[in-house]
Amino acid sequence: MLSLTEEQIAFIENDIRVRGITSPDLSIDLLDHICCLIENELDEYRNFETVYQQTLLLFGEKGLKEIQEETNRLLTFKHYYFMNTTMKISGYVSSLMILIGSIFKIQHWPGANVMILVGVFFLTVLFLPILFILKFKSTDENNRSIVLSIVGFIASILVCAGILFRVLHWPGARMIIISGCSLLILGYLPIYILSIYKNTTNKMNATATIILIIAGVGLFISESGTGLSKTTSDSFWRGVTDSDDLLQYNNKAINKNFELMFKKHAADSVKLIQLKDLQVATDSMTNYISKMKIYLISVSEDITEQQAEKINIDDLRTSGGNNFLTERLLNDEYAQFTYTAKKLKSKIEAYKQTLKKCFPNVDLSNLNTEQITVYGEQVSWEVSNFEKLPISLVIYNLIRIELAIQAAETATINALQ
Repeated sequence: MLSLTEEQIAFIENDIRVRGITSPDLSIDLLDHICCLIENELDEYRNFETVYQQTLLLFGEKGLKEIQEETNRLLTFKHYYFMNTTMKISGYVSSLMILIGSIFKIQHWPGANVMILVGVFFLTVLFLPILFILKFKSTDENNRSIVLSIVGFIASILVCAGILFRVLHWPGARMIIISGCSLLILGYLPIYILSIYKNTTNKMNATATIILIIAGVGLFISESGTGLSKTTSDSFWRGVTDSDDLLQYNNKAINKNFELMFKKHAADSVKLIQLKDLQVATDSMTNYISKMKIYLISVSEDITEQQAEKINIDDLRTSGGNNFLTERLLNDEYAQFTYTAKKLKSKIEAYKQTLKKCFPNVDLSNLNTEQITVYGEQVSWEVSNFEKLPISLVIYNLIRIELAIQAAETATINALQ
């Protein structure tokens, strides 16, 4: 082992500064370390320059500059490794929770919304903010890359929040998602192309990233916009919400009508009994259907019945549950449940008998529960109203049945005058 001369040590010290080491303490430590490595390898068969270049290769592709950058990062950002670990753990947890929660929601298993909520929470509150901070603190980031990180962070937060709002049926979900996707395409993508694509040596990876962003946003928008046009959809849902409003209005009008009839026939015990039987039977039917709607929304959307009671019908536009609801409502295996299509049909038939006792000639055509012809095929009442329909249309059909009950009730009251 040979010792280094003062000239060689001075050369190494100067070269360390040239290679980007600005910290005096780090420069001294590196000088001592490099000198020791060289002296261990230096002999009469190899010259100083060869051994020195081989020693520099031990510090990786970026060489001494990477050590300086890491030192600066540690000095200015003491919690880097802790936050980096937290970011990775929160990222894995959030992605797995969202994936598992989505599978649970498709299968309508309990706990789906809770898992999605927890996953999105970890993603938006931990993973994305920490990722942004780590990138922002990187010393090699230029201004354009910092802007790219900020825009990407905001767009990601908006998309995640919009999806969460959509899953939980909170208002404003569509606008938040559109804002996030627009920012991603119109803000993030152009900056990415300017700052990354032009400067990167791996054009394939950059191109793949651009394609995936555009395709992902396109698929997301197409999935959200499948089916009827917005104009047609809005018109249909206006009819649904108007029907629900009409239902509430009719209930108030019928209750007032009953009050007038009870006063009018106060001395007629027979008609009073008929009116009372009619009112009790109608209240029983409407209460059953109202609870049935709440129950179906609750099990379909994986929320409590208290939450289902307060949900806006218009927020069910994109809800599914087709096969799940078909099984619950039509499958004989679920006969033990309180709310099934057969039990509803049985209650309607019993209600019709009560109306006929009050007035035998009452028109009950709107409450027909017999088979109907659909495209030349005989279909049962249960299938025509509930088979393979999303929760939104199931609720709409139940509203139509309630309106038919109100019409039959009003016709019976008028016949008893």
